[in-house]
Amino acid sequence: MSLNFNQTYKCASCGEDIYSNCLLRVVCVECVPNIDLCLECFSSKVEIGQHKCYHNYRLLDNGDFSPLGNDWSAKELVQLLDGLEQFGHGNWNDVSRYVETKGPTECRDAVNNLFVTGPIGSLTYKESERGNAKDHTSLPATSTTSSTGQTSSLSLHELIVLGFMPARDDFEVEFDNESEVLVSGIQAASGGNRVESDDEELETGLKLAQVDMYKNKLKERERRKQVAKDFGLVETFFKENPLNPSTGKIAAPKPKKKDPKSEVFERLKVVSGFQGVDDYRKLVASVAKEKDVKSRIKELLRYRKNGISALSEAESYESQRLKRNKRKAERKKALESGVSLGGTDSSSSINCEPSPVKEEVKKVDLDKITAIAGLPGCELLSVNEKRLCTSLRLHPNLYLSYKACLLRDHLQKKKGQSPKPVHPSGLDKLHRRKIFNFLLHSGWISAY
Repeated sequence: MSLNFNQTYKCASCGEDIYSNCLLRVVCVECVPNIDLCLECFSSKVEIGQHKCYHNYRLLDNGDFSPLGNDWSAKELVQLLDGLEQFGHGNWNDVSRYVETKGPTECRDAVNNLFVTGPIGSLTYKESERGNAKDHTSLPATSTTSSTGQTSSLSLHELIVLGFMPARDDFEVEFDNESEVLVSGIQAASGGNRVESDDEELETGLKLAQVDMYKNKLKERERRKQVAKDFGLVETFFKENPLNPSTGKIAAPKPKKKDPKSEVFERLKVVSGFQGVDDYRKLVASVAKEKDVKSRIKELLRYRKNGISALSEAESYESQRLKRNKRKAERKKALESGVSLGGTDSSSSINCEPSPVKEEVKKVDLDKITAIAGLPGCELLSVNEKRLCTSLRLHPNLYLSYKACLLRDHLQKKKGQSPKPVHPSGLDKLHRRKIFNFLLHSGWISAY
């Protein structure tokens, strides 16, 4: 029986449509290509070209007979099973439209009576094995279970970050995620015993080549999963990049200290292909030693420039130098915030005078300010700024200090720089927000 019911077959002798006059057609199995004959021409022992009347043959029908002795023909049963596979059990309206000659009720009764509870179903269908069908098209179990074993020890947040879906045992984004495009547009070839032309053979070869490419990409996916499982790459990744428990996202990695020798090694990789292993190791060791010697010479020259002639003096010099650098950093930070640390250091080149803002804040209690008239800095304020300071019970110098910080940050942002926000002490969060909104609405700064 041929499963391609829509194709017409013409007799090679008389040229008539074979299935329009009879239910069977005769196909010569010895002739290449195969020759189709109607029953009348076959009974007349017609010989055409290389075909002889004594050649072996076979009989094929078009599915117009009833194999089960009911009102369902073989053609309709095949279409019923095809529609059931395509639309699923229960979608009887779609299945009946696919069969074309039967209604939804007839399709439902035929499936239940013949293939579920009937003689065919009693021999092939077992309720105890329902849902345990084996997929013979999948890859071996050793490769398909790799993702499960790999993600079994991970937490739910880590699975979400990986994009792993446990119910599907698959990842949301795979390696070469667009590889399915190779086979998604391939159309299945029509059935029937007919000879393909050269163009059709070429098209079939191209389709098979695309399928092979897709299978190779699937194998590469499984290989990568297996490598990640064997070497514990996922666990190592989350150890080096732990998740933030509050946000559920990967925390920013800590910056690694740059090894000064790594730059030398990177430059010497070029010559590694032209040397042996021992020669390359000697070269790397000698270059690293040269770099260390140059660094030590530079350090000794700095000691001599500062009047140090003994190594014992160098140790005390280094400790004092670190203390000086620390004090410089603290004073620089204090100057940026508008606050003075007080006191001077004779060994430091930076001498900072006490900040007038700090002194005024100490002298005047902010909670007791009812009017800003007469306070230092009041003459520098506009009418609206005086109203703001009065409503907030804010010292004018403190307002001017924070205004200068905001304007400086705004100018740095306009230049493309990344300023470090610095706020003068004595201002709470509510005051800073109101001052920022005031400057924003007044046009001093723009939103950023």
